[in-house]
Amino acid sequence: MAADAAPCEEIPWDSRFFGVSIARAIPKRLDASALDAIFDWCRSHGIDCLYFLGAPDDTTTIQHLDAGGFQLVGVRVRLARTAESGRGDVRGHVRRAVAGDIPALRDIASSAHRDTRFHADHRFDAARSDELYATWIENSVRGYANQVLVAECDNAPVGYLTLHVDEPDAGRTARIGLFAVHDRYRNQGVGRDLLRSAAQVLDVAGVTETSVVTAGRNVGALRLYKSEGFKTIDVALWYHRWFHDGKR
Repeated sequence: MAADAAPCEEIPWDSRFFGVSIARAIPKRLDASALDAIFDWCRSHGIDCLYFLGAPDDTTTIQHLDAGGFQLVGVRVRLARTAESGRGDVRGHVRRAVAGDIPALRDIASSAHRDTRFHADHRFDAARSDELYATWIENSVRGYANQVLVAECDNAPVGYLTLHVDEPDAGRTARIGLFAVHDRYRNQGVGRDLLRSAAQVLDVAGVTETSVVTAGRNVGALRLYKSEGFKTIDVALWYHRWFHDGKR
């Protein structure tokens, strides 16, 4: 990072949604001077909560984070698979989402993502954290994602998967954003059908590699991803640092 570059950046969407001033630390590694610069920047910008994402094997940074009052709130696991490793039969009914699905998808999302760092950090209101994912899936259907796939059972949505397609210079890649199955339909092949349907859609689009990020505590999702050809490519630790006491 350049000597005159800001050590953090504000996150307007999160700040508006949660009603507090939120920022993200830019450096991934810390020493005492870098930590001081981050704290000075946060105080001068009136930051309430700071996100930090760092490597799990960087003991020096972890020691500075612990000394600086940061809370470990989650493990971020990033996985990827090639187009060839994602192929398989789809046994259920999966289709593209439409606007009429939004109420049902919001209902699924409002309770399906409680293994995330926002729920692990009790200074974030739990109901508001649920609403974050309900809003996220609604925005995805309305155009934030390139495509949203919906799994149906008895003519009702029971799961979803959102896709974002990138076009870098060397090959076309995609990433999975949100992925969830209604709790009454888990362990019945619904998630597998969604992942395989996504592979079919992306294969037609010429995508060569698909990545996904999930929480390390989401053991069921990690097991499913591995069984469908994904391999772990990165693990990182999420920390939060609050600069006031209690929720807002």
